[in-house]
Amino acid sequence: MGIRNWLARGAAAVLMACAGGTALAATQSLTILHDNDVHGHLRSFCYVEVAKGPDEHCDVGGAARRATLVRQLRAKASAPTLLIDSGDTTTRGPLATEYEGLDEIAAMNAIGYDLAAVGNNEFKLKDAADINDAAGAQAALRRLVAASRFPWICANATLQDGSFLPGVKPFIVRRVGKLRIAFLGLTTGRSAAYPQTKGLVITDPVAAAKIWIPRARAEADVVIAVTHIGVADDQRLVHETTGIDAVVGGDSHTYLYKLIDWKNAAGATVPIVQDGEFGVRLGVFNLTFEGDATSGWRLARYDDDLLPVDAAIRPDPAIAALVEHYAHPLDVGVGHMGEIGTTPAERTALTTQALAVAWKSATGADVGLQTEGGIFETFRTHDVTRFQVRAILPFHDEVWRGEIGGAKLRELLTQPSVLGSVHATIAAADIDPAKTYSLASTDYIFLLLKLDGANTGLDARRAIEMWLAK
Repeated sequence: MGIRNWLARGAAAVLMACAGGTALAATQSLTILHDNDVHGHLRSFCYVEVAKGPDEHCDVGGAARRATLVRQLRAKASAPTLLIDSGDTTTRGPLATEYEGLDEIAAMNAIGYDLAAVGNNEFKLKDAADINDAAGAQAALRRLVAASRFPWICANATLQDGSFLPGVKPFIVRRVGKLRIAFLGLTTGRSAAYPQTKGLVITDPVAAAKIWIPRARAEADVVIAVTHIGVADDQRLVHETTGIDAVVGGDSHTYLYKLIDWKNAAGATVPIVQDGEFGVRLGVFNLTFEGDATSGWRLARYDDDLLPVDAAIRPDPAIAALVEHYAHPLDVGVGHMGEIGTTPAERTALTTQALAVAWKSATGADVGLQTEGGIFETFRTHDVTRFQVRAILPFHDEVWRGEIGGAKLRELLTQPSVLGSVHATIAAADIDPAKTYSLASTDYIFLLLKLDGANTGLDARRAIEMWLAK
């Protein structure tokens, strides 16, 4: 073929492509594996995923199973793959007060996370009885960030001088194939009201985004917001801004089995994804961008799936060993539990009632009281370990004692409560409305139910162990 024919045929091909409306453009795909609100659930556990049915499933979640799934997905990926956590990796799990999140960071380092957003619970590494230890909480956060072999991002939390939290950046830029991607971190504004954040400045995430999106775009081709602000604020974020290509969210513990397409301020569609809670699932967010450095890049195609992390996945042996390094020291036996129930509802009721008895036993009060909404797990075996106690009450709560009138006590037991069903060591029918009773519960219950009381100085978990040992 002559050079003229070759050039003519090439020119014709270009014209045909343009005539068909399909301008030749570069593409770049990316897969983001994402989780949020893991809350220190290093071990697998039992869980009811309500949207999928009423049945409880055990051997759910856990860092070792998540590690296996991540490894499998990375191995078969046809596009660059990043692993992202959208905040609240710490606090609330059985090991929270023992290691203040360093256990979870060790697992994340070993699994190979690429970045994490600061969640509100990263500020609460000192909580419950320690809630006013702002210096301690902030020092614990610095230790957490320093121990991480991946960056943390948060654009709307600073020190009072305007500098960012030590080791934390407002955004980071990663080169992914042909693309420069800016990941912008945002945390919920309600963290500003926490005693633990005293001395910090935490602003509205949307207001901060309006400042930082242009700065991030100046250094990148696309911007992905990694947020811990909840679905409602993710929608507000998209609606009130332009320049964000996608949102990987957390905070509201929402299982977005179907991602949300939301319009931004210019009418363009932006996808929002979130992965639920506790590492029960792992999000797989596939994105394909089209364009080039000259004309710009746009998000052309995307989909998201939430894959179960369950008993069908074999735990990664190395991560399982790391988890047990932290968890096994709490497997010491502390006592015996009688009836434990066979269904989630039965176990919740029996556990709540048992705690009410423990508070009464520890203080000598007339009545012990506990709400179902104040526990995070239940007694599952007759022989109880310290790990199980810490799963039920993961915070450093303390036992309080006070006085309450009979009429008020009866009202607590018979009326709806902000903390769910209320259990006591006395039946409502046996309460004398004219009598004053001494009452024992935790500081959390006293404060949330607005009861008068004083701290006994006894750690609530220690009180449970003392009762179980009798």
